[in-house]
Amino acid sequence: MTPETPTFTVVIPTYNREAYIDKAIRSVLKQTSTDWKLLIMDDASTDQTYQKVAPYLMHPRIQYYRMEENSGISKVMNQALAMVDTPFLVQLDSDDWLPSETLSILKRYIRKDKKNTALFYGNVKIWRVRRGRCCDPFLISHKQFHNKYDFLQYTRWMVAPRCYRVDALREVGGWDTSDPYEGRIMEDRRMILRLIERYPVKWINRKLYNRTKHRGQLTDKEMKWKRNQLRRETFQHFLMRWGGEYKPVYGYKSGYLIIKRLKRVRRQDG
Repeated sequence: MTPETPTFTVVIPTYNREAYIDKAIRSVLKQTSTDWKLLIMDDASTDQTYQKVAPYLMHPRIQYYRMEENSGISKVMNQALAMVDTPFLVQLDSDDWLPSETLSILKRYIRKDKKNTALFYGNVKIWRVRRGRCCDPFLISHKQFHNKYDFLQYTRWMVAPRCYRVDALREVGGWDTSDPYEGRIMEDRRMILRLIERYPVKWINRKLYNRTKHRGQLTDKEMKWKRNQLRRETFQHFLMRWGGEYKPVYGYKSGYLIIKRLKRVRRQDG
Protein backbone atom coordinates (compact mmCIF):
# COMPACT_ATOMS: atom_id res chain seq x y z
CA MET A 1 0.00 0.00 0.00
CA THR A 2 1.48 3.35 -1.11
CA PRO A 3 1.71 5.94 1.70
CA GLU A 4 -0.28 9.13 1.22
CA THR A 5 1.50 12.24 -0.01
CA PRO A 6 2.13 14.56 2.96
CA THR A 7 0.26 17.84 3.25
CA PHE A 8 3.36 20.04 3.57
CA THR A 9 6.75 20.48 2.04
CA VAL A 10 8.80 22.71 4.32
CA VAL A 11 11.31 24.49 2.10
CA ILE A 12 14.46 25.89 3.71
CA PRO A 13 16.27 28.19 1.27
CA THR A 14 19.80 28.82 2.51
CA TYR A 15 22.99 30.61 1.63
CA ASN A 16 25.97 30.59 4.02
CA ARG A 17 23.95 30.02 7.18
CA GLU A 18 26.05 27.24 8.73
CA ALA A 19 25.63 28.80 12.18
CA TYR A 20 21.81 28.64 12.06
CA ILE A 21 20.55 25.91 9.74
CA ASP A 22 20.84 23.08 12.26
CA LYS A 23 18.22 24.74 14.47
CA ALA A 24 15.89 25.26 11.51
CA ILE A 25 16.09 21.59 10.52
CA ARG A 26 15.62 20.34 14.08
CA SER A 27 12.50 22.50 14.46
CA VAL A 28 10.91 20.57 11.58
CA LEU A 29 11.91 17.23 13.09
CA LYS A 30 10.29 18.30 16.38
CA GLN A 31 6.88 19.03 14.83
CA THR A 32 3.95 17.37 16.58
CA SER A 33 2.61 16.61 13.09
CA THR A 34 4.59 14.17 10.95
CA ASP A 35 2.65 15.15 7.82
CA TRP A 36 5.62 16.79 6.07
CA LYS A 37 8.58 16.57 3.76
CA LEU A 38 11.63 18.82 4.12
CA LEU A 39 13.43 20.26 1.11
CA ILE A 40 16.69 22.13 1.81
CA MET A 41 17.60 24.44 -1.08
CA ASP A 42 21.26 25.51 -0.99
CA ASP A 43 21.98 28.58 -3.14
CA ALA A 44 25.60 27.52 -3.78
CA SER A 45 26.86 28.20 -0.24
CA THR A 46 30.62 28.64 0.21
CA ASP A 47 30.68 27.80 3.94
CA GLN A 48 30.09 24.51 5.78
CA THR A 49 26.34 24.39 5.13
CA TYR A 50 26.44 20.96 3.45
CA GLN A 51 28.47 19.48 6.30
CA LYS A 52 25.80 20.73 8.73
CA VAL A 53 23.00 19.28 6.62
CA ALA A 54 24.59 15.93 5.68
CA PRO A 55 23.81 14.05 8.94
CA TYR A 56 20.08 14.68 8.41
CA LEU A 57 19.98 13.28 4.87
CA MET A 58 19.53 9.72 6.13
CA HIS A 59 15.99 10.75 7.13
CA PRO A 60 13.58 9.45 4.46
CA ARG A 61 11.59 12.69 4.28
CA ILE A 62 14.54 15.11 4.01
CA GLN A 63 16.00 16.12 0.64
CA TYR A 64 18.90 18.43 -0.20
CA TYR A 65 19.34 20.30 -3.49
CA ARG A 66 22.27 22.55 -4.40
CA MET A 67 21.94 25.24 -7.07
CA GLU A 68 24.69 25.21 -9.69
CA GLU A 69 25.46 28.86 -9.00
CA ASN A 70 24.29 31.54 -6.60
CA SER A 71 20.95 32.61 -8.09
CA GLY A 72 18.99 34.57 -5.48
CA ILE A 73 15.96 33.70 -3.39
CA SER A 74 13.28 33.85 -6.11
CA LYS A 75 15.09 31.51 -8.50
CA VAL A 76 15.78 29.17 -5.59
CA MET A 77 12.11 29.14 -4.62
CA ASN A 78 11.03 28.58 -8.23
CA GLN A 79 13.34 25.57 -8.41
CA ALA A 80 11.81 24.30 -5.17
CA LEU A 81 8.30 24.86 -6.54
CA ALA A 82 9.17 22.69 -9.55
CA MET A 83 10.21 19.88 -7.18
CA VAL A 84 7.33 20.01 -4.68
CA ASP A 85 4.60 17.36 -4.93
CA THR A 86 2.56 18.27 -1.82
CA PRO A 87 -0.52 20.53 -1.68
CA PHE A 88 1.17 23.13 0.56
CA LEU A 89 4.63 24.70 0.77
CA VAL A 90 5.87 26.29 4.00
CA GLN A 91 8.86 28.59 3.62
CA LEU A 92 11.26 28.48 6.57
CA ASP A 93 14.27 30.76 6.35
CA SER A 94 17.46 28.99 7.39
CA ASP A 95 18.18 31.36 10.29
CA ASP A 96 14.67 30.95 11.75
CA TRP A 97 12.76 28.06 13.35
CA LEU A 98 9.22 26.77 13.85
CA PRO A 99 7.41 26.22 17.16
CA SER A 100 6.64 22.52 17.56
CA GLU A 101 2.89 22.83 16.85
CA THR A 102 3.09 25.05 13.75
CA LEU A 103 2.25 22.39 11.17
CA SER A 104 -0.49 20.86 13.34
CA ILE A 105 -2.18 24.25 13.70
CA LEU A 106 -1.82 25.06 10.00
CA LYS A 107 -3.33 21.69 9.08
CA ARG A 108 -6.31 22.32 11.35
CA TYR A 109 -7.10 25.57 9.53
CA ILE A 110 -6.47 24.07 6.10
CA ARG A 111 -9.01 21.33 6.81
CA LYS A 112 -11.64 23.95 7.69
CA ASP A 113 -10.90 26.14 4.66
CA LYS A 114 -13.75 26.50 2.18
CA LYS A 115 -12.44 29.55 0.29
CA ASN A 116 -9.51 28.21 -1.75
CA THR A 117 -7.18 30.24 0.47
CA ALA A 118 -3.73 30.75 -1.08
CA LEU A 119 -1.75 31.78 2.01
CA PHE A 120 -1.95 30.99 5.71
CA TYR A 121 0.21 32.98 8.16
CA GLY A 122 0.39 33.60 11.89
CA ASN A 123 2.21 35.70 14.48
CA VAL A 124 5.98 35.88 14.82
CA LYS A 125 8.35 36.03 17.77
CA ILE A 126 11.48 38.03 16.96
CA TRP A 127 14.74 37.06 18.67
CA ARG A 128 17.88 39.20 18.73
CA VAL A 129 21.11 37.21 18.36
CA ARG A 130 23.95 38.35 20.60
CA ARG A 131 27.19 36.36 20.96
CA GLY A 132 25.54 33.37 19.34
CA ARG A 133 22.57 33.33 21.69
CA CYS A 134 18.93 34.23 21.01
CA CYS A 135 17.64 36.75 23.54
CA ASP A 136 15.24 39.67 24.18
CA PRO A 137 12.26 38.27 22.23
CA PHE A 138 9.24 40.33 21.29
CA LEU A 139 6.03 39.30 19.56
CA ILE A 140 4.71 40.66 16.28
CA SER A 141 0.98 40.08 15.96
CA HIS A 142 -0.10 40.41 12.35
CA LYS A 143 -3.68 40.93 11.16
CA GLN A 144 -6.21 39.72 8.66
CA PHE A 145 -5.91 41.42 5.27
CA HIS A 146 -9.38 42.02 3.90
CA ASN A 147 -8.32 43.13 0.44
CA LYS A 148 -5.26 43.70 -1.72
CA TYR A 149 -4.98 47.41 -0.84
CA ASP A 150 -4.94 46.53 2.85
CA PHE A 151 -1.81 44.42 2.31
CA LEU A 152 -0.20 46.92 -0.09
CA GLN A 153 -0.11 49.49 2.73
CA TYR A 154 1.05 47.08 5.45
CA THR A 155 4.27 48.40 7.03
CA ARG A 156 5.09 45.89 9.78
CA TRP A 157 7.46 42.91 9.61
CA MET A 158 6.75 40.53 6.75
CA VAL A 159 4.14 37.90 7.59
CA ALA A 160 5.30 34.40 8.57
CA PRO A 161 5.18 31.54 8.39
CA ARG A 162 4.18 31.71 4.77
CA CYS A 163 2.20 28.56 4.11
CA TYR A 164 1.32 28.67 0.42
CA ARG A 165 -1.16 26.56 -1.51
CA VAL A 166 1.04 25.09 -4.24
CA ASP A 167 -1.46 25.22 -7.09
CA ALA A 168 -2.02 28.94 -6.40
CA LEU A 169 1.75 29.57 -6.58
CA ARG A 170 1.84 27.80 -9.92
CA GLU A 171 -1.26 29.60 -11.17
CA VAL A 172 0.41 33.03 -10.70
CA GLY A 173 3.66 31.84 -12.28
CA GLY A 174 5.80 31.43 -9.17
CA TRP A 175 8.20 34.05 -7.88
CA ASP A 176 8.87 37.06 -10.11
CA THR A 177 12.44 37.39 -11.41
CA SER A 178 11.81 40.05 -14.05
CA ASP A 179 13.07 43.02 -11.98
CA PRO A 180 16.63 44.41 -12.27
CA TYR A 181 17.71 42.35 -9.23
CA GLU A 182 16.25 39.09 -10.60
CA GLY A 183 14.02 38.50 -7.59
CA ARG A 184 16.70 38.83 -4.93
CA ILE A 185 14.83 41.63 -3.11
CA MET A 186 11.28 41.78 -1.70
CA GLU A 187 10.39 38.37 -3.08
CA ASP A 188 7.97 37.68 -0.21
CA ARG A 189 5.93 40.89 -0.50
CA ARG A 190 5.77 40.68 -4.29
CA MET A 191 4.61 37.07 -4.19
CA ILE A 192 1.83 37.86 -1.74
CA LEU A 193 0.69 40.77 -3.91
CA ARG A 194 0.41 38.40 -6.86
CA LEU A 195 -1.64 35.96 -4.80
CA ILE A 196 -3.88 38.39 -2.93
CA GLU A 197 -5.24 39.93 -6.12
CA ARG A 198 -6.76 36.53 -6.98
CA TYR A 199 -7.24 34.59 -3.76
CA PRO A 200 -8.12 35.07 -0.08
CA VAL A 201 -5.42 34.82 2.58
CA LYS A 202 -5.87 33.73 6.20
CA TRP A 203 -4.32 35.06 9.41
CA ILE A 204 -4.12 32.58 12.30
CA ASN A 205 -3.88 34.43 15.60
CA ARG A 206 -1.27 32.08 17.09
CA LYS A 207 2.51 32.25 17.43
CA LEU A 208 3.65 30.08 14.53
CA TYR A 209 7.17 31.30 13.72
CA ASN A 210 10.45 32.35 15.33
CA ARG A 211 12.57 34.85 13.45
CA THR A 212 16.14 35.91 14.25
CA LYS A 213 17.56 39.39 13.94
CA HIS A 214 21.35 39.36 13.58
CA ARG A 215 24.32 41.20 12.09
CA GLY A 216 24.35 39.05 8.97
CA GLN A 217 21.06 40.66 7.94
CA LEU A 218 22.26 44.27 8.16
CA THR A 219 21.32 46.38 5.16
CA ASP A 220 23.82 48.96 3.90
CA LYS A 221 22.84 52.29 2.34
CA GLU A 222 23.15 51.01 -1.22
CA MET A 223 20.90 48.02 -0.55
CA LYS A 224 18.36 50.22 1.24
CA TRP A 225 18.31 52.49 -1.83
CA LYS A 226 17.74 49.47 -4.09
CA ARG A 227 14.92 48.24 -1.86
CA ASN A 228 13.23 51.63 -1.86
CA GLN A 229 13.56 51.90 -5.63
CA LEU A 230 11.97 48.48 -6.06
CA ARG A 231 9.28 49.29 -3.48
CA ARG A 232 8.25 52.37 -5.46
CA GLU A 233 8.21 50.43 -8.74
CA THR A 234 6.23 47.60 -7.11
CA PHE A 235 3.64 49.94 -5.56
CA GLN A 236 3.14 51.77 -8.84
CA HIS A 237 2.99 48.56 -10.86
CA PHE A 238 0.24 47.00 -8.76
CA LEU A 239 -1.80 50.18 -8.41
CA MET A 240 -1.85 50.54 -12.20
CA ARG A 241 -2.49 46.81 -12.67
CA TRP A 242 -5.48 47.12 -10.33
CA GLY A 243 -7.08 49.81 -12.45
CA GLY A 244 -5.32 53.01 -11.37
CA GLU A 245 -8.11 53.91 -8.94
CA TYR A 246 -5.73 55.18 -6.25
CA LYS A 247 -2.67 57.39 -6.04
CA PRO A 248 -0.13 56.70 -3.28
CA VAL A 249 0.96 59.23 -0.70
CA TYR A 250 4.47 58.12 0.25
CA GLY A 251 6.39 58.41 3.47
CA TYR A 252 9.27 56.65 5.19
CA LYS A 253 9.44 54.28 8.14
CA SER A 254 12.86 53.30 9.53
CA GLY A 255 14.35 54.53 6.27
CA TYR A 256 12.08 52.46 4.04
CA LEU A 257 9.53 53.81 1.58
CA ILE A 258 5.93 53.13 2.59
CA ILE A 259 2.46 54.13 1.43
CA LYS A 260 1.03 56.37 4.15
CA ARG A 261 -2.38 56.43 2.51
CA LEU A 262 -4.12 56.02 -0.82
CA LYS A 263 -5.99 58.86 -2.51
CA ARG A 264 -8.79 58.01 -4.89
CA VAL A 265 -8.07 59.32 -8.38
CA ARG A 266 -10.71 61.73 -9.67
CA ARG A 267 -11.81 60.80 -13.16
CA GLN A 268 -12.52 63.50 -15.73
CA ASP A 269 -15.88 63.06 -17.43
CA GLY A 270 -15.48 62.58 -21.14
